[in-house]
This record gives sequence, C-alpha cells and structure tokens, in this order.
Amino acid sequence: MAPHRSGLPLSSQSLADAARPLTRRTASLRADPRRRRIGVFMLVRLVVLSLFTVVAGFLAWQYDRSFSSLYHGFVWGTLVVGYALTIVFARMLPRVRDLERFAWLQTSADIVLAAVVVQVSGGTDSGFVSLYLIAVLGAATMGGGRQTWAAAGACALIYGSTSLLEALGVIEATSLGAPVPELPLGERVAVVTRTLAGLLGVTVLSFFLNRQLASSNLQVGDLRAMNENILRSLSSGLVGVDNEGRIIYFNPAARTILGLRDQDLHRPLEELLPGVDELLRPLSTVLQLDAGRRGPEPSELRVSTRHGSRVLRLACSRLRDGQGRRLGQLVELQDVTRVHELSEQVRRSERLAAVGGLAASVAHEIRNPLAAISGSAELLGSDGRDDEDARLLSIIVRESSRLSTLVTDMLAFTRPRPPQRARVSMARVAEETLEHFRADPANGALETHCRADAELPEVEVDPGQIRQVLWNLLRNAAEATGSSGRVELAVRALGGGEPEVELAVSDDGPGISPDRLDQIFDPFFTTKERGTGFGLAIVHRIVQDNGGSIELSSTEDVGTTFRVRFPALPPAAAEPAPTAASS
Repeated sequence: MAPHRSGLPLSSQSLADAARPLTRRTASLRADPRRRRIGVFMLVRLVVLSLFTVVAGFLAWQYDRSFSSLYHGFVWGTLVVGYALTIVFARMLPRVRDLERFAWLQTSADIVLAAVVVQVSGGTDSGFVSLYLIAVLGAATMGGGRQTWAAAGACALIYGSTSLLEALGVIEATSLGAPVPELPLGERVAVVTRTLAGLLGVTVLSFFLNRQLASSNLQVGDLRAMNENILRSLSSGLVGVDNEGRIIYFNPAARTILGLRDQDLHRPLEELLPGVDELLRPLSTVLQLDAGRRGPEPSELRVSTRHGSRVLRLACSRLRDGQGRRLGQLVELQDVTRVHELSEQVRRSERLAAVGGLAASVAHEIRNPLAAISGSAELLGSDGRDDEDARLLSIIVRESSRLSTLVTDMLAFTRPRPPQRARVSMARVAEETLEHFRADPANGALETHCRADAELPEVEVDPGQIRQVLWNLLRNAAEATGSSGRVELAVRALGGGEPEVELAVSDDGPGISPDRLDQIFDPFFTTKERGTGFGLAIVHRIVQDNGGSIELSSTEDVGTTFRVRFPALPPAAAEPAPTAASS
C-alpha cells in the first residue's frame, strides 16, 4: 500500500509563477526522504532568488532608473539563469533516478551562481558573500558529508582565488557597474579570514547536522520497518477508514480474510462489509465523549467475501494522528468462521450424546415387546384368515420390521463398535464399495462414476466402517437423484499444512434447502418419507471415531456434495531386502 502523500505548504504558492511547476511536483516526492529534501531546497533557492530580485531591483531603481546600466545585464542574466535552472531541476526531479549526480549538479550550479553574484556585487567585500554559505547548506541538505566538504572546499577556493586576484590587480570587482574602491591589505585579509572562518563553521555544523539527520532517518526507518513488520505479522485484520468511511489502509491479514485488492483503497467499507456502518455509527457518538471511555464491544457479522461466506468479529477504535486529531476509525476483524463451526460441532455432539443415552434406554425397552408383537402376528398369519385380517397382519409385521430396523440403528448409534484401524488405501476401499453398490439391481439405471488421483497416500481407518459410510452416502445420493440420476465418487489428496485424503460423493439431485443444512446430521431428522433419521448421524459418528471430518455443501436444484477427510499417513518405509545366509 502506498504511503499517504501531501503537498508542500500552501504558502509556497504565493511565490512567482516560476514556483508553480515545483509545487505541483513536490506532492509526489514525500515517499523518498532525500528526494523530498532536494525539493525543499529548491524552494529555498527560489526564495533566495526572489529576495535577490527584489534587492537588485531596488538598488537599480535607487541609483539609476534605467536597468541597462547594471553591468551589461550580468545581474539580471544571472537571475534568469537561476530561475531557469530551478524550473528545469524541478521538472527533472520526479523522473531522475541517480539522485547522487543530480544533487552534485545542483550544488555545482549553486556555487557558480554564487560566485557570479558575489563578483558583480562587490567581490571580496560583497554583501552577498553569504550565498556561498547557502550553497554549502544546499550541499548538506541534498547530499552527504562528502558533498558538503567538497562544496565548502570549492567555495573557499573560488572566493580565496578571486580575492587574491583582486589584490594582485588581475581582476576588478564591480558593484552596479561601477568599480569598487580597493580595500587596504589588512582589511582585505580580515574580510577574507572572517568569510572563510564562517564558511568553515557552517560546513562543520552542516556536516554534524547531516550526520544526525542520517542517524535519525535510520532510526525512523527501523521504527517504520518494525511497525510494518508488526502489522504484517498480526493474525487479526486491520482496516483503517477515514471520517467518511472510505478505506485508507489494510494490513495483509485483512487482505487475506476479506480478499481485498489494491483497487479497494478509497472505497466505502460498507460496500465490502454490508452492515459495518451500524458498528461505526455508535463509535462516532463515543468519540464525542471523554477519552477514557471505551468504544463499542466487539460484534459479530456474517458477510459474503471474495472467499465465500465468513463470520467476522469486529472491534472499532479511534484513529488519531500524533497531535490527537481524528483521522477516522480503525476496524479490527477476526475470522471466527471456524470457531462457529467447531461450536456447532460441540453443540451437535452434546445433543447427540443426550439423544444417544435416551435412545439406548428406549431401544432396550422396545426391542423385547416388539419381538413378541412381531412373532405373534406371524403366528396369527399362519392360520387361515380372510383377506382383511391377512392385510392387517401383514401391516403389523411390516411396521414391526421397520421399527426393529429403527431400534437397530439407534443401538448402532448409541453403542458404536470401536474402530479397528489399519493402514489402507482409500482409493481401493472406494472402488470396492462402488462396485458392490453397482451390483445392486435397484441401482442398475443409476449413472455412477469414480475418479481417483494416481498417487494417493494411505490412511489409518477401519475399512469396514468406511465402507459403511460410503454405502450410506451413495444410497442417500441415489435416493435423492432417483433411478436415472448421476452420482460421482471422487478420491483425491489435499495439500496444505496437514496432508489429507478426501472422499467426495456428489449427486445432481434437488439439493437441500439452506435452513435444513444445520440439522442434516442430527438423529431423527430426515427428509425422506420413510427414513429413520439415523443414517447420516451414524455416518457422522463413524467419521469422527476414525479421526476424520465431514462437510456438506448443497445448492437447491443443482445437487449435493458430502466431503469426508482423513489425515494422510507418511509413506511407509520400504522393508529391507532379505540377504542370503552365508554357509
């Protein structure tokens, strides 16, 4: 995410029109500290040129109202060159890559301009000799210590050389086109010494401040990197919004949880998390209270993200800058979808345990009377009876048999056989079960398919119980699709943190309505007219007892898919080859 960028202070826009290209470009320079410092010094140079323009104009008006007398236009030519170079440098700054050479180029131009202005405004005793000091400060601002000392050395060499040549009469200093009276030797030496001492002092101070600035920048960079690492490492998502509710920041965790993209910056958060405004609005009220008050308690919100439906726990807090000004709000979000799923599993397990205890007691009480009823009905049916009595007795026998099946399922659910685990190939178990399923005449018209990955790791389960699971799932799929439907059995390996093997049974039946999905594994719940409601409950219990997990996805008028996953085993070590015994 790009950092926040803002332009330079508006006061810079009150300068001459030449400043406008520079101020328009400095907004893009804040990301790079050195580039920003170069832009700031360009403004300083522009201010100095503006002041020099005012002074030169005043002096020209004071001594001669005709500007043509200003020493063949050197002063105004120098100003025009200074403005032109500043504009050119400002246009180049956003695109230049080698900032080191760019800084050296500007420092060289500053030194040359300072030398020209000093020479035409009095030479050794010029009132603008401080321009050399500004050139050194510019070198310290735009470059490093080496550039600062190099600029100071160049300024001292130029000023010392021109002063010496003036003293020897080789060159002549002027001021407003008129020769400058020659200074006595002692006074000249004092002026040069004072100027060089000031230049040395400014250089040493600039070098020291430059070193301090570099150290501070390094510390700020380290702190910024640490903050970025902290935000990057958080498992909770953080989303910053401005006072209008638009996204201004999100960390990698929020990107992962919500499926955010860079294009989502500056979008209203309400578009991505419908209903979040109801959480942010109470916080806006709390913001008006004293700072000691806490914001609203965390709330949960079910939303549809680019990764599917998620349950998020949201907590909101104030977002302020270093001066305490309110910038917006910070939304912390956690994906608690898995927690809800586990909570639902615990709730289902507790409910199944309660139902199981009751079912075990009831089954024992029902089984013996039921056997007596069924046996008596069969004995009565063996005697000669008219058609009406025979029909009624057959109903008793049939319903007693169905009730006996229900009692058997209840006992199988409440008193499951402990799994006898073994290392097996899930693909082989699936193929054998599907083969037996196809052999059933009732499934002759059903279209069945089996797909399995070429190389599958083995799992440690009870093969008999897994066959029972697959048989139940295949039977449910067949009953859901009808005699001419399509059922597919797929076996594949899943990567990720913990390798797994997945069994998926899919059908193209009518699907299951969303309001029934949470009850599908509950005992006594069935969507069939004559179902017992224990088939999928037993499947769920067997899968859990074998260390696996089962998931259901269904879309009405499209079909249903049951996914059963078991932890994959590492490849078995090859047995050592037998060696021939030596005789």
